[in-house]
Amino acid sequence: MSAPAFSGPALYALSLWIPITIGAFIAITVDAATPPIPSLVGLIGYAFLTFTTILSVNASTIDRELKRIDAEQQKELVNLLLRDFQEGSSDFLWETNAELDLLSPSPRFAQAAHTTSDALIGQSIIRFLTDHRARFAGTTNDSVVAALLDLVGQRQPFHEQRVELAFGAETRCWSITGKPIISADGRFTGYRGVASDVTEIHDAERKIDHIARHDNLTGLANRMSFDAALAAICADPGSGAALLCLDLDHFKSVNDRFGHKTGDALLVAAVQRMLRCLRAQDRPFRLGGDEFGIILPETSLANADAIGARIVAHLGEPFRIDAVNLTIGTSVGIAMITAPGQSASDIYHAADLALYRAKAEGRGTHRASTAEPDATANRARDVKFALNNALNLDEFYLDYQPIIRLATGEISAVEALVRWRHPQYGILAPDLFIPEAEHSGAIIPIGRHVIAAACAFAATIPAEIAVAINVSAVQLHDAGLLETIATCLATHGIAPGRLEFELTETAMLDITPQTVAALEGIKALGCGLSLDDFGAGYSSIATLFYFQFDRLKIDRSLIRDAIGESRRRIILRNITRMARDIGIIVTGEGAETEQHRTALIELGFDDAQGNLFSPPLPAAELQRQLREVV
Repeated sequence: MSAPAFSGPALYALSLWIPITIGAFIAITVDAATPPIPSLVGLIGYAFLTFTTILSVNASTIDRELKRIDAEQQKELVNLLLRDFQEGSSDFLWETNAELDLLSPSPRFAQAAHTTSDALIGQSIIRFLTDHRARFAGTTNDSVVAALLDLVGQRQPFHEQRVELAFGAETRCWSITGKPIISADGRFTGYRGVASDVTEIHDAERKIDHIARHDNLTGLANRMSFDAALAAICADPGSGAALLCLDLDHFKSVNDRFGHKTGDALLVAAVQRMLRCLRAQDRPFRLGGDEFGIILPETSLANADAIGARIVAHLGEPFRIDAVNLTIGTSVGIAMITAPGQSASDIYHAADLALYRAKAEGRGTHRASTAEPDATANRARDVKFALNNALNLDEFYLDYQPIIRLATGEISAVEALVRWRHPQYGILAPDLFIPEAEHSGAIIPIGRHVIAAACAFAATIPAEIAVAINVSAVQLHDAGLLETIATCLATHGIAPGRLEFELTETAMLDITPQTVAALEGIKALGCGLSLDDFGAGYSSIATLFYFQFDRLKIDRSLIRDAIGESRRRIILRNITRMARDIGIIVTGEGAETEQHRTALIELGFDDAQGNLFSPPLPAAELQRQLREVV
């Protein structure tokens, strides 16, 4: 009766158990005269025990078999899904034994590794990563590979570890995830994980990072990269390093005259010239606009000076952009980094001050920072900041210098000369801030303020006296210039002929349609035009041929040199005769002595201006003198 309980499935066990149990019952009852109650009770109890055992063993066997079948089905399903996963994506599975040798590499793994599955079987994962580590510019990405191998050596899991691997001439980036396999008894039996080729993602991230750290126009590293690089070189300057700060002179006027497209082309051309002046290890940066910084590692002051001089010389040569010749130039400030731990901000400040000292000394030069901050450089830097960030037009006012008619000694006109009452540096003459104002564009609001103030003054003096207002080349590109003039004339009730707009010769360089339109617009309003410093530099007969000027102002240097030299006197006399023939008034500047006045009269000048007659005067003082004359 016990044997059927362990003989197999319930159907077979019961087919054996039933006959034996019935036979035993018959055997006990047939041979006894009376029913053997104890024996029958024991037989029934044992029969029940074996019957339940048969059922229990059968149920357990069936459950175990069903689980085995389910596990096999699950395994087949998982294998099917994994095959579909590998075939349908760039990801692939990998597995090693306890010795870290690859087991059954998939075709997708072999394809990504540019080899075959047979070649990968039994190869150590450590050797695979070490042999294929990528090299960049003579170095390897050892630190990345070493970090991954360290995790494997410690039997630690790792998640999406990126490593660049080289397969022949091609470099690919893999993202690898792995988990150690630990048996029930705690033994390490290998690794199992997934890897994927993320080269495209990696390249896209690199490109985004490059865009974030580089200037899109010139390709140079940007201000964010500059700050990090300067901090690094200040922490460890080696045998010595230098920082060069520079910006382009007159770049703003190029943008205003010819547009940003030409300005951008000029920037690119200037950068190409600048790069030709540098060594291979030097690092240039575009800090913004036309401002640049250059870090020179392993250099001396003499080398930095030489590089600065080369940059100034190369950028000072004319550029040919869009069939136009452009001359800009640059100034360079140099600060040396000689010891570890110097403050990056202090180094930048020193180079910036040296740059402004170079500008204050005439531009187109380079200067190194000194131990003590230069007062002139500090002032130039503060002036730039105020013009760019904290311009207060109430600080600007006008002085007026009379222009005297030589024949009668009467005042024929007055020239408005802008002054800046700076809260820190006191009264600043135009040459201390006008160049920077033109460079930054601040000349536009300053110029509008000057026109309004000059018109207000003109309304307070006799109607026969004109007021001359200086206009820069940048202002001629101000779209609102003509509207400003017309509004001020109407507001103060001034006859247009009483305003005379004075341009320097440099303002007539690189004439554009916009410049021509501005000059013609001024004439159309009824105002006069005056050409300052005529004959001292760039002017030619073509200037008078194409533009209707009302006044020529001859530079003082020409008048001074002509006093004792007959040939020069003849040239000036012919200029005044030509001007008179075409109806242009000729004014001599810088009259300081009676000898000057006598010479001007003999040479045919109409008017004169200079300290001999009157220095520049405040508005109230000139108004008082005019009232006394009347």
